[in-house]
Amino acid sequence: MCAPAYELGEYAEPVADLPELSGSPAAADLTSPSAGFVTYHWSEAPMVELMTASVSRTLAHSGVPGSEIDIVLLATDSLPPGRAAHRDVSEFLAETGMSGATVITVGLMDCATSMAAVGTAASFVRDGTARHVMVVSGDLADISTGGLRVVAGGVAIASDGAASALVSAEAAGLPVLAMAHHAAPGQESGGGSAHRQLTSRMNAYREVFARLSARHPFRSAGTLVLPSNFARHVMRMYLAEAGFTADRIALEGVGRIAHCQGSDPLIGLVDRSGETKPADPEQLAEPETYVMLGAGISHLGAVLLGARPLPESKEGSP
Repeated sequence: MCAPAYELGEYAEPVADLPELSGSPAAADLTSPSAGFVTYHWSEAPMVELMTASVSRTLAHSGVPGSEIDIVLLATDSLPPGRAAHRDVSEFLAETGMSGATVITVGLMDCATSMAAVGTAASFVRDGTARHVMVVSGDLADISTGGLRVVAGGVAIASDGAASALVSAEAAGLPVLAMAHHAAPGQESGGGSAHRQLTSRMNAYREVFARLSARHPFRSAGTLVLPSNFARHVMRMYLAEAGFTADRIALEGVGRIAHCQGSDPLIGLVDRSGETKPADPEQLAEPETYVMLGAGISHLGAVLLGARPLPESKEGSP
């Protein structure tokens, strides 16, 4: 997997000024240092405009022309309804040069959707179905959450944004080692008492990491988790159940961009490797592996990446 990129909504606003938080008991908690939310982004542009900007960067950084992309996986719940989606996607493909690609949409897994898409892309490449698969995630709160900004059961602030990455048999990048998914449908309808819901979520985090480790063993002490941007104290609590200490969890994006829904793990990967790489002496400087973790209300999706690039190879791994 190579050349991750992202595009945020063009407007940045203080979380403290959100109308949803005005007079709400949640305001103090979500803007407290332990939660860490400071700024969120929103967009007046259609979803595919943000996707186009992100994918254009991925193509430029990877060196793979759009005409050579075999499959595009759109991981989003924010396309317009009906024929409008066909029109927007056609324009997106034309602008990025990917008109010859097969397009597949992936959805219904909340913020775990993009991680399921990365795992699917790696499978396509490994079995020879495709050489180059473009994974594109993106969401606009106006569509994906009905305009709500306080989301994920009250522990996140939704931002608008898109992200992308190329999963390729030829371009140099980080190896996709394994993918795991966990579903707990009962969470969608409330899942019982608050204690029962919390227990269910903690069990889900333990289970998805157990499945991931069973598919490709890794050390939590040598791993950096790039998760959804939930409140810092909440995500640290959940991931502690899976054996990760606070210094193994990258949560810098919480304050800077809030929760860009399915795009968060890819954005986190870009920020770790790009100009915005955080200089935090408490965090693992050179991990052995990354786990990109997409977390929704009833779904978790985790992708294990090797932290060191593979060389370019005509028979390489994704």
